[in-house]
Amino acid sequence: MKRIFFFVAAILLCSDAKSQLILKGKVLDKNTKEAIEGASVFISDLKIGAVTNSKGDFNLSNLPVRKLALQVRMFGYSSITNYLELTTEITSVELFLSPQVLEKDEVVITGSAFATNHAQSSVSVDPIEKSQIQNTAATNITEALTQVAGVSSISSGGGIAKPIIRGLGYNRIVSINEGVRQEGQQWGDEHGLEIDQFSAERIEVLKGPASLLFGSDAIGGVINILEPFPAPLGSIKGELVNQYQSNNKLFVTGAMAEGNQNGLVWRIRKTYKNAAAYSTPNEVIYNSAFNEDNSSLMLGINKKWGYQHFHFSSYQAQFGIIEGERDSNGLFLNHEGVSISNGDALTRTIALPFQRVNHYKFSSLGSYFIGKGNLRTVFGWQNNQRKEYESNAFVPGMFVDLKTVTGDVKYYFPEYKNMQVVVGASGGIQQNNNKGGVFLIPDYSSKDVGFFSSIKKVKNKWSRNFGLRYDWKSISVDSLPSVFTSFKKSFNAISGSLGLTYEATDRLHFRCNAGRGFRVPNISELSANGVHEGTFRYEIGNPDLKPETSWQFDAGLGYESEKIGGEISLFYNAFNQFIYYRNSENQTVLIDNTIYPVFRYVQGDALFYGGELSIDYHLTQQVHFENKASYVWAINQETDLALPFIPPFHLNSVLSYEFIKKQNGNWKSLKIKAHFDYFAKQDRIDQFETITDAYALWGGGLSTRFESKNLCIDFYVIANNITNEVYFNHLSRLKDVGISGMGRNLTIGCSIPFGILKNKSL
Repeated sequence: MKRIFFFVAAILLCSDAKSQLILKGKVLDKNTKEAIEGASVFISDLKIGAVTNSKGDFNLSNLPVRKLALQVRMFGYSSITNYLELTTEITSVELFLSPQVLEKDEVVITGSAFATNHAQSSVSVDPIEKSQIQNTAATNITEALTQVAGVSSISSGGGIAKPIIRGLGYNRIVSINEGVRQEGQQWGDEHGLEIDQFSAERIEVLKGPASLLFGSDAIGGVINILEPFPAPLGSIKGELVNQYQSNNKLFVTGAMAEGNQNGLVWRIRKTYKNAAAYSTPNEVIYNSAFNEDNSSLMLGINKKWGYQHFHFSSYQAQFGIIEGERDSNGLFLNHEGVSISNGDALTRTIALPFQRVNHYKFSSLGSYFIGKGNLRTVFGWQNNQRKEYESNAFVPGMFVDLKTVTGDVKYYFPEYKNMQVVVGASGGIQQNNNKGGVFLIPDYSSKDVGFFSSIKKVKNKWSRNFGLRYDWKSISVDSLPSVFTSFKKSFNAISGSLGLTYEATDRLHFRCNAGRGFRVPNISELSANGVHEGTFRYEIGNPDLKPETSWQFDAGLGYESEKIGGEISLFYNAFNQFIYYRNSENQTVLIDNTIYPVFRYVQGDALFYGGELSIDYHLTQQVHFENKASYVWAINQETDLALPFIPPFHLNSVLSYEFIKKQNGNWKSLKIKAHFDYFAKQDRIDQFETITDAYALWGGGLSTRFESKNLCIDFYVIANNITNEVYFNHLSRLKDVGISGMGRNLTIGCSIPFGILKNKSL
């Protein structure tokens, strides 16, 4: 692999020996005409960027002769995108940013087929920046996503959570990381995302069907995790990350270093987490300890013809499985039936039963300018190994080994009369093998391929987009006597979208979108036959299931001014052949002296509708009041009952005060905040669920940045559930065994960026 990389690098470097174009620029405050230091300037098509110096200057070299989108972002200012036609050896530009306390005009890089700003996106896309991801008390990346209105999570205890977007989760959401879709047995309730939350520079949450770009499984939305841009040319830099949480004694330590020498770019990252059992206001939850070990490496080339990056990552984790069995005094029992006191439960030791998850991933991302167009490629290989240990700490009971190869090719035609066109193809191969003695899903292989095209036209204040996609997938299941029966199924579907946006003024915009999505039944739904540990049920699949299809209509209205901003998003999602499980006639099965309810997969029509509302208001220049609300209503039209695990109405409010607004001296910022979360009573439930009462959680925090000549440090303190409220999350897998949510928790963290070699070209 190393020989191939350096051989390709040598060829590409030689091809780049011709004259180079240079873009020199200055970023200024539109009102005062003063230079802005620290603004981020980048070209996403080339994955290159720079940061302005104290004079507001930046310098980007080695650019091609073509039209490029230059994006500029700075905290406290409106983000802008300028399209520049580079034709001369040196191009100079002056860019002006308008001060704005509300940051709503952020660039959506990959939330749709074409890069666009927030006001021109016909689909609902919410971005989360790196600072928002790190400055939370989340124990995993899914919990960090719940700060987005309309996003919640199904929790299975310490460190394990699955994302839910507008009431849809599991295989109805696609997660993109390091350019490829994450494949890791995501059908499982107690299977989280095998992704290091500290590796993300930015996350875009796309709500609604995105089958046009990503095929099956994107019927409910997409979580697009974006990597950082490579280091500026001629620089070596990095960061150190540390975090500690008081409730579960979690400590996180991580380090990253990256560099860019003459367009040869690299990045290496290491993150380690270790947590003891967490506590509710009443007790310590036995066997909820976990640990994670994440490593990643990126090598690549950035030149005027485009870029080619190679990624490798390794995710190693171990989680205790919480069973919730108790004695007559209410104390937890271990796997041998021995009572465990609170003092003994508060440990970092992971006892039986537990699971080990190893996820290895290699991906190749390329972007090449061919003629006046742009060819982009993504290829990936993944190996997910999931082992569950029940009675023996050295021999796994269940061991599923999943290997996935995926490929994606897109060609962007040159813009013509304000029209953009992209065509693409994608496909993948999967092979799953059981290597343990306990079975839930069979050995199987699958193949899929899809073709799509999308068109976008911008004229005056209107933006229109249209796209179609065709997909085909086959699944072949191997037999196992008395457990699984072999079969082979193939599926095909057409999906599409039609969107429209209108920018009435610089402050007011409207969007609407109609999309048809589809989803092929997953392997568990088709052929499960066994006890699903962690969900307390016996599952039986149905090989006669048909693909799900849906029509979703989405509309939004947004307004932004200097002091107030808001947006309302409404959706209506009608499903045909929606797949769900049910326990008919209270059927049970006795296995190893334990009685399990039997759930079988069936399908029928279902309906989802609801929306999100956000209102941001700056009472003064320093006081910011932010509010988000979301609601989902869902019904199974076959049974006339509510669908299971639908989140209740949620209101989130944050009141913050910024002591230091301008960057004076060593202190660049100092902010305190108070936050409030209200979850309404959820009494619209499926027949096997229980009603969840309403509850409210209070918290607060402090964040600051200190800079000196030799040191920069971002520091934060976050307090959650300050009143130590006893509450039950309706989406928690542990609610049914009487385990409430985490009690009072104090999080302390810091990030220390550093530069070994700085860019000397400015």
